[in-house]
Amino acid sequence: MQESNTSILIDCGFSQRKLIRLLEARDFDLNDLDAIFVTHEHTDHVGGVRSVAKGFNIPVYATSGSISASQRAFEGLVKVLELSSSGPVLIGDLEVAPVTVPHDAREPCQFIISGADQRLGLLTDIGHITPFVFERYKNLNGLVLEFNHDEDLMKNSSYPLALQERISGAYGHLSNIQSENFLRELDLSKLKYLVAGHLSQQTNSPNQVSQCLDRVLSSDVGRHIAGQEEASPWFDLSSG
Repeated sequence: MQESNTSILIDCGFSQRKLIRLLEARDFDLNDLDAIFVTHEHTDHVGGVRSVAKGFNIPVYATSGSISASQRAFEGLVKVLELSSSGPVLIGDLEVAPVTVPHDAREPCQFIISGADQRLGLLTDIGHITPFVFERYKNLNGLVLEFNHDEDLMKNSSYPLALQERISGAYGHLSNIQSENFLRELDLSKLKYLVAGHLSQQTNSPNQVSQCLDRVLSSDVGRHIAGQEEASPWFDLSSG
């Protein structure tokens, strides 16, 4: 974000070594990290939090439910701070506001980050869009949005039926069509950049997601489809 000297990390499922390697490609040093925010306790989101937080003496922020459910993952950390769903946290020149979401975790949340008159929303690991979420994610300049699975690919996958029902249920993950419909209804007049993320490697494809984005985004909105083995490029919400 424009003129910000603050850096935060949302979730960390990678090991410290892998995270360092990925961020080296973007010339980012973890010594410059100011805080880690956790959305929920699932391993792919907290598996690397302890090693990074301890190794670089970084405070960790999470809801009370996520802290309770992540006791083993946070073991030995002395800077674990509880988030309140009623108000934002100020980290340097950034305001980080948790947003309660429906997901199969203890007390999950996502985040809206504000700074220098820009608003960036992070919205993954959510089973459906609630009216509350819809209101909170209006008027964004940037958005990281889950495109987890294609419904047809899911039905024809090797996933057991119980797993399919959990993923596609009201407390699971957004499908391509759910995310596309959300964008179709949302006011995107201020949106400058969108990152499609949390794609399943088994039940989705970048090509499917790209088609969704082409149908709902104007040509002047920058976009990136995030992969699991590379760091996304930097994007500037103040440009244009």
